[in-house]
Amino acid sequence: MRCHWERLGVLSPIYELVGQGLGDRAIAGKLKLTEVTVQGCVSWLLRSFNCHNRAELVLYASPAERETWGLHAG
Repeated sequence: MRCHWERLGVLSPIYELVGQGLGDRAIAGKLKLTEVTVQGCVSWLLRSFNCHNRAELVLYASPAERETWGLHAG
């Protein structure tokens, strides 16, 4: 079952912007979302990837890390 954020179509774009090191406010502005929506999505990502803090999530989502695993952004 897809989560709420996937159904809205914001999970992947937020994940990619987190990987670029952007904060919640900057992500919200870029994607025309509320900051609360971004915060909820980031919280979901933290739990889903078992990250203890945002810094871990940034490292996990960074383009360099995706290249390490052979994953390429859309």
